[in-house]
Amino acid sequence: MSFDEDEKKFKGRDPDEGDSYNMDNGGKKPRNSGDDFFKDEDFEFESYKDEEVESEGLRIKRMKQRRKKGKIIFRTIAIMLVLVVVAVGVVFGYRYIKNKYFPEVEITEEERISEPIIYESLELGQDTKLVIACAGKNLLEPEVSSIIFSSYYSSEEELISLCIPVRTLMYVTGFNMLTVGEAVEEGGMELLSRTLENNLGMDMEIDNYILLDVCNVVDKLGGIELELNEEITVENYDDGTTFKLEKGENPVDGTEAVNFLKYFSGMEMDVPIEDIVMQKILLDAIIDKIVGESEESLSSNLDLVKEFMNTDLSIEKMLKLFSTFSKSIEAGKNEVHDMPILIDTVLGEEGIFYVPDVSEIVEIFKKEGTAPEEVTGFIDTVEIAIYNGAHESPGAILLAERTSEIFEALEFEDGRSKYKIIDTGNEDIYEDTQIIVYSLDKNSFAAAVEIKEVLRVGSIITREDELTNLDIEIILGKDYLDIVTSSLEADTEDQPVKVIVLNGEGTSKLAATVTGILEDHFNAEEEILEMSEQRDADNYNYEETEINVLTDRAGVDEIARQIQEKLGVGVIKPADNNVDNVDISIILGSDFANK
Repeated sequence: MSFDEDEKKFKGRDPDEGDSYNMDNGGKKPRNSGDDFFKDEDFEFESYKDEEVESEGLRIKRMKQRRKKGKIIFRTIAIMLVLVVVAVGVVFGYRYIKNKYFPEVEITEEERISEPIIYESLELGQDTKLVIACAGKNLLEPEVSSIIFSSYYSSEEELISLCIPVRTLMYVTGFNMLTVGEAVEEGGMELLSRTLENNLGMDMEIDNYILLDVCNVVDKLGGIELELNEEITVENYDDGTTFKLEKGENPVDGTEAVNFLKYFSGMEMDVPIEDIVMQKILLDAIIDKIVGESEESLSSNLDLVKEFMNTDLSIEKMLKLFSTFSKSIEAGKNEVHDMPILIDTVLGEEGIFYVPDVSEIVEIFKKEGTAPEEVTGFIDTVEIAIYNGAHESPGAILLAERTSEIFEALEFEDGRSKYKIIDTGNEDIYEDTQIIVYSLDKNSFAAAVEIKEVLRVGSIITREDELTNLDIEIILGKDYLDIVTSSLEADTEDQPVKVIVLNGEGTSKLAATVTGILEDHFNAEEEILEMSEQRDADNYNYEETEINVLTDRAGVDEIARQIQEKLGVGVIKPADNNVDNVDISIILGSDFANK
């Protein structure tokens, strides 16, 4: 049946009449239609089939969901593991690349003060021993012009400073005798600190040090104000000119500051060593400028000059130290001393050098409560020669021989001789006494220091490049003769001259007769001569009368001359065979007997 025929069949039907294909019934014929060939019951297996398919589909769906969920979890875990591995690789890879190609630049504590650092207290609340050295522009090979040792006592808020000439000679471990300036050049501030600890005679340790490039520090600060009590003309060592500083405040730049320190370093013969304390005035002016008016200015100023300092101070302690030294110490508690000098001498052609007086240094720092020990290091016998360089002067007869007796008598505590006399005699004429050291080790130099103390005069000169079997050679000059003469005059001013008359010709009672003549002549008003008992000489073969001078007492030479004049004969001679312990012995010869 065609669709057209079917349509004709339905035309004209009553709408109320049931359709064979009711759309409300899914397009099927009504179940109560008598024309139905099959009944609904015949198709009940369809419902069973649908339920089975639906159940099987649900299980498959759930299985797929579980598989999908498992895959999601697995993928999530895998992604997380990959992310962790990548993160670890990034971190360690970054560190490797950074360390290999971009090594970290170590930032010192000093470099961390680019921002102002303000502390709750800038007071130095601890005792501190500090050495500050000032140099030129090169801190690696410093030319030191100032060394100041300071001890700060926190309980009293007191600062005691010692200005040390840079040409002070001290024993430096590993170098024997050096100047303290050379100690800095050879081993830096650490070696200088150890040298001062070992040579200042105090049982102490230096806590900290500062080495300043004064020129750059002062210039970076924009100059300093130096206040003086009097006008000073200072040499400019760069070009040989001079510059004048007025009484009162003076603006000073870096170059002027360096020349000021050099001028008062002790190297100038015409500048009194006591004036070395002027160096502390300039150092205080530098510290005052660094400290400024506030804690902020202190921190920023220190940041300006930090690269021109070599120090073992922490930033915090440096801030506190500068602040305390500048603002917390009263004027009466800021003591400054020039170094006590035991010896100032000239070594070769190098200029003037100094040896410190340790006992006086200990007195300055008596708060340390220590006593000076044997710091000279003089422990072994030295071989010396003594020569008379003033033998043409009156009273200089046998000067070298008499001086050698002094040194032969000096001993160590264990009884060993300090000096072995190798030779004595005359030398060329010298105005000034010289102590020539041929072996500049600690022992020989210490011996030279003691020799100068004994003689009370003399310049220590080194000639270690000359070959000789001597350790030290002493040439006694006229300056030593003057000291000896003055001492003898003081010792024997009121004592008569001892004289003995010996018969060297054989005439009976000749010696007694001359003794009486001399007593009547010299002792008429006061006792000038002390006449010993006369006796015979060792033989009677003396043709010429001898007037032998046996001591260097003041006035003995003049008495001998007057005796010669009174006797009218005789020759004056120096002699050392003083068996009778007198000043003058007279041996009468035939020239007097036949007179």
